Amino acid sequence: MAVQAPTTAQRTTASLTTALLLLTGLTSCTPEIKAITGLTVDTDGRPLAALAWCADQPPDVVRLRAEKDPASPSPSGPTPSANWPEWRYDVQRNATSPATVHLTGFPPEPTPDPHAVFQIRGVTSNNSFTSHSVTFRLPELSGLQPGSILITTIETNEEVQKSISLDEFARLARDEC
Repeated sequence: MAVQAPTTAQRTTASLTTALLLLTGLTSCTPEIKAITGLTVDTDGRPLAALAWCADQPPDVVRLRAEKDPASPSPSGPTPSANWPEWRYDVQRNATSPATVHLTGFPPEPTPDPHAVFQIRGVTSNNSFTSHSVTFRLPELSGLQPGSILITTIETNEEVQKSISLDEFARLARDEC
């Protein structure tokens, strides 16, 4: 019995169906954004993650990681995250929005390159929602005052850091729902 090779139309249809199923599966697992993450400092100048959410419960964890700076002068060099862990900080289960989380052990020793870029994001363990992240460099910490919160926004397709009040931060989170 002869086996017939699939026609070009059959191969194209199968490829498109596979791509559509893969795309549907990937997008259906993306958690909804119902929170915003920022960066602030306490009265002693120690960094704190700031979280505000409109979900029924707070995020479970704050994740802080180093990321490769796309504007780095040596893009072929090692990424900072190769030497630093991803820091994970538990959020108190009874926290109310907005809340802060101490970033114990950050910044790491030895002090990172001042051009190293870090990102903070609040996440849930069940992927029910996530937060907008904030990206920053260590020198940006020195300009923060207690009560002001550094956030990252997108303006004209570029990330921009802004310092806002706690009230504005809470309003931005309410607007997510």
